[in-house]
Amino acid sequence: MTDRMTDRVTLETPETDVTAQPDTAVVPLRRNMDFIRLWVGAGISRFGTSVSVVAYPMLVLWQTGSAAATGSVGFAGALPNLLVQLPAGALVDRWDRRRVLMWCDALRLLAFTAVGVAAFAGRVWVPLVMAAAFIEGTLGIFYQRAEQAAVRRVVPDTQLPAALAQNQARGAAIGLLGQPLSGLLFTVVRWLPFAFTAVANAVALLCLVLIRRDLSVARTEPPARLHIEIKDGIAWLWRRPFLRIMTAVFAGSNLAFQVLGLTLMVLIKDNGGSPAVLGLVSAVAGIGALLGAFAASWWSARFSLYTTAVLGHLVWLVLMPALTLLTSPVAIGLVAGGIMFVASLFNVTGNVYMARTIPDDLQGRVTGTSAFLTSGANALGSLLGGYALAGLGAVRTGAAVGALVLLLTVTVAFSPTVRAESRGARGAEG
Repeated sequence: MTDRMTDRVTLETPETDVTAQPDTAVVPLRRNMDFIRLWVGAGISRFGTSVSVVAYPMLVLWQTGSAAATGSVGFAGALPNLLVQLPAGALVDRWDRRRVLMWCDALRLLAFTAVGVAAFAGRVWVPLVMAAAFIEGTLGIFYQRAEQAAVRRVVPDTQLPAALAQNQARGAAIGLLGQPLSGLLFTVVRWLPFAFTAVANAVALLCLVLIRRDLSVARTEPPARLHIEIKDGIAWLWRRPFLRIMTAVFAGSNLAFQVLGLTLMVLIKDNGGSPAVLGLVSAVAGIGALLGAFAASWWSARFSLYTTAVLGHLVWLVLMPALTLLTSPVAIGLVAGGIMFVASLFNVTGNVYMARTIPDDLQGRVTGTSAFLTSGANALGSLLGGYALAGLGAVRTGAAVGALVLLLTVTVAFSPTVRAESRGARGAEG
């Protein structure tokens, strides 16, 4: 989860920059061709990436049999989350966002093709796969920052909740289908996942070429040095107590999610479950995420941030520890689906708030700062989860997750800043 700080239209601040859009508010999203091209192009690109991300470690493991080499590839793919988020946000705010998206697709196409050719020739070189995974991770971050900022350039403010709900539904569907398809293609022939992804990026690139709207950044002054621009994004976020609190809360939620995911694997294995059972549970959780994305637009139009955040964390407070007490795969899947349903609601409403509140020329930097912090929480959660499971066991680890979620729930429910912001009080921005 990243960038999940959100509320309704009442949360405008003095710095809010609702960028002037062409008069397209009466045009339904299904007839907004630039939005459709962006949505389809980015969806195809991300779907291809979801296939390749799983295929990288599979290729190395099956080709070399080395767990260390496989782990190195995974590390190379995850490293950009810590190294690239901040500079990527600043650079996206400087450049034409459509060109950023197009260059990302073009360069990823080359990376996937290189690995596919190596796999086809039976000459898999681990450093090449590591480099491709790092490049893919880096370009994926640039792509995500640029697409998130570009949505408000093709969609009027009143349609942002619906547009971002469709993006969340797209992401949930990709998560549900990408990994199984990668395994299937890899089983047929090892180079096929990379060929599939290369073709997907070529199609996505064509969709982006067809976008007519200007996605460039409207800046009133020339860019400063890169480190100063990164600092501006951090400072903008830091000066807003509401965003600081919610960033910390959802970073904590990310940490809990990572620990919970590891705990879930251990529980299924300890109860005699197979990888197929884990896949089934993941599929049910993915369906929950998809349903949450479909419901997010309706929900955000009727409930404030305060209500959403408090109720959502209360649901998590019950469901997350409950996972450690269940043994039935069906029950585990249903509970996981409920957890992911809430996560989708937060994702959509958070992205709406960020899109509406952050000035256009700061979109990349502020969302990059938020993503950097929450990505760090993901990494920390993976590390702590392993040690906690080894030292405490699954049930006690689940109880620790519950304690963390209780702390987050109390913070959201009783923070004067969050409550004031939910009522639209300007004093919350300090």
